[in-house]
Amino acid sequence: MAIFAFYPVEAVNRRADGINFVIAEGVDEAAARSAASVLIGASNLSAWTAVSVEAGMDPVAVEGMPVGAPDSTTWPNRTRGNATLGA
Repeated sequence: MAIFAFYPVEAVNRRADGINFVIAEGVDEAAARSAASVLIGASNLSAWTAVSVEAGMDPVAVEGMPVGAPDSTTWPNRTRGNATLGA
């Protein structure tokens, strides 16, 4: 399985709720993109850039706290607005 990070490059594709960085796993980029879409309740992340998460990649920081699915045991499961995500 491959791991990808997705984010919007263009400001017009940024989300109003501030969730603009998603990491997801899938058999390929399309499957990971689909999983990311389900998690944040987005119908289409095709305008977002995909970066393969693998050895040798540049380090990255994301502002804010991570938010996982409601049943997540790894990540916090509530947004800043005390809501849950779609997956």
